Amino acid sequence: MKKILFTRLSLYIIIILTMSCVNETDTAMYSTSLDSENSSLLVSYGNVVLRINEEAFKQINDNRVNDISSGDSYIINNAKRKGDFIEINLSYSGGCLPHNFEIIWDGLVYTDEPSHMNLLLIHKESEDSCEALITETLVVDLKKLVGDVVYKDSCEYRIFSTYNSTDLADVIVESIN
Repeated sequence: MKKILFTRLSLYIIIILTMSCVNETDTAMYSTSLDSENSSLLVSYGNVVLRINEEAFKQINDNRVNDISSGDSYIINNAKRKGDFIEINLSYSGGCLPHNFEIIWDGLVYTDEPSHMNLLLIHKESEDSCEALITETLVVDLKKLVGDVVYKDSCEYRIFSTYNSTDLADVIVESIN
């Protein structure tokens, strides 16, 4: 009971600290919340939800490796680092309804060379029946996802599509150090 209370209290403090960093010059809309059902920290940034949850990551990653896909299909065209942001260019079919995405990080930093973090990218299911090829760039704010920590700049970010059942990431974003 004490562990659960401590975990939830810690997450509430993180939420308060994250929200206090907002200023009126921020151009992207985002919000922070706590998913109390599974103790996830959720940060919404534009049409991308950033989630830190080891259990959810493990479950979705196990499904991915076993060829059980999550969400709607998409293709990652490329990704690049711009300061504290990762820009992920991707394509999917649609055009009639808004589409949302989720990045899930398990909270682990792998220190073997090169040090890296694994991220899962999910195209949340939309009921969009249109078939136009949409290409857009998602922006992931690394400060919102991992915080303003030293390893943020020294790690590679390995991004996996939920439609990729291999051990090789769809795209690797190199460290800036």
